[in-house]
Amino acid sequence: MSNKFLLKAFSLIFITLSFSCTRTDLQTIVIGGDLIDDQTKMCYVDTLEIEIQNMHVDSIITKNSNYFLAGYIDEGTKIGKTTTATYTQLSIGSEEGLNFEDRTLDSIEFAIALERTSIYGDTSKNITLEVYEITEDIEGDSVLYFAEDSVATDANAIGFRTFKPSDIGSTDTVRITLDKAFGQKIIDNAEYADQEDFRSKIKGLAIKVRQGQESAWCGKYSLDNFGTVVTMNMSYMAENGEDTLRTQYYFGFSQRFNQIKYEPGTLTSGINVGDIVDTEQTNNLGYVIEGTGMVASLRFPTLIDLFKKPQGVDGDSLREVHLNRADLIISPVGVNDDQGRIFPDDNTPPPLTMFFGFREGENIKRISDDNRNYRYLQAQSPASGDQSISYSGNIQAFSHAKLAQYLQERTINEFYDVPLSDDGLVIIPAQQNQNVRKLFFADDKSTLLNPLNGQTMRMRLVVYYAVFNDESFQCK
Repeated sequence: MSNKFLLKAFSLIFITLSFSCTRTDLQTIVIGGDLIDDQTKMCYVDTLEIEIQNMHVDSIITKNSNYFLAGYIDEGTKIGKTTTATYTQLSIGSEEGLNFEDRTLDSIEFAIALERTSIYGDTSKNITLEVYEITEDIEGDSVLYFAEDSVATDANAIGFRTFKPSDIGSTDTVRITLDKAFGQKIIDNAEYADQEDFRSKIKGLAIKVRQGQESAWCGKYSLDNFGTVVTMNMSYMAENGEDTLRTQYYFGFSQRFNQIKYEPGTLTSGINVGDIVDTEQTNNLGYVIEGTGMVASLRFPTLIDLFKKPQGVDGDSLREVHLNRADLIISPVGVNDDQGRIFPDDNTPPPLTMFFGFREGENIKRISDDNRNYRYLQAQSPASGDQSISYSGNIQAFSHAKLAQYLQERTINEFYDVPLSDDGLVIIPAQQNQNVRKLFFADDKSTLLNPLNGQTMRMRLVVYYAVFNDESFQCK
């Protein structure tokens, strides 16, 4: 690419930032010779076809998250059901020689701190959470646990709480009183040499949704909040033998994992782990479903025809083209609504933020600052959120406007037969292993119309580009 071309490209960017055009009657804007010494055409195209595929990658690792998950939601026959549960060891930290020998148990309580902003489902419904004692070891750092995993628990619950979010106070703490027999078991063992000794005798606790629970909501409970703790309230006799003193002991949490059980609906039941399915086979819908490994793969169309001169034209065969901006617009749809009502609604919003990864065959590589492709998604506005795709209430869609350099680089490589560094982009939820939100979006062939404004809800790639020194070029 010539230095002359690069100089003009930078000039064009400056001009674009200095002026705003809202013309819709023409796709071509001619900038006169009083500004630059040649004719420049600025065009856009929004009819590009995007190959969209739904992928079910490997299971999601859920070990040692900063959240406990517990809840149940039934989103209908098309989407399916989601149940979440937590399995955790109790921790005495670095204490050694812990001794409850002279203590009398008054009560024991499991408190969990609800993160209200992450509730997914119908918050007007009650949910019943039950606590069980674990009877099987949760292995240490050398063993991973996935969303489908579980460990054995006792058959009978040792505590439960029925509530809805409005029932709990301003502290957001859900308090579950446990059977005193469990606390007495801890005391009866009397002395624990260290954490390993404690873990060998007290395996831990599980939080599950009561069997038969009607559809309600799924909640996240933060371990970063000091309100999430197991507390033993005890008493003991003072040295004078007359006064009774009160004391408390707080248990933290060590090895733990969340279980996320997703029962697919009719739209997702045919997509198994390892499958890659075109959206034409899934009712023209793409999926991004947290906690399941279901993500959407995008293969963008070739833009080589914008760059190549027609055969027989003298001079360089590569036209001077600069992609100024490339916007990807993704419209969420409500698949259980006859009109395809858009999200987010009050109860089941889609992920607030999503990210791009790069697809390499059947594998997905997350983007990081040492990844070769990272700079392409950063180039145009590096301070605006890296590779995130955010939701805008104004346009009622997700959008990402930093694809221009990524597409420019791919097109140049294609022209010179340089192998492409990836097989396209993949839309990944920001919190894959600690949320259960779901995004269903219209693909590029969808005929759905937005019920609020009547505009198309199909996925669109809108490319704004400039062509230098080619009077014969017509915007496409």
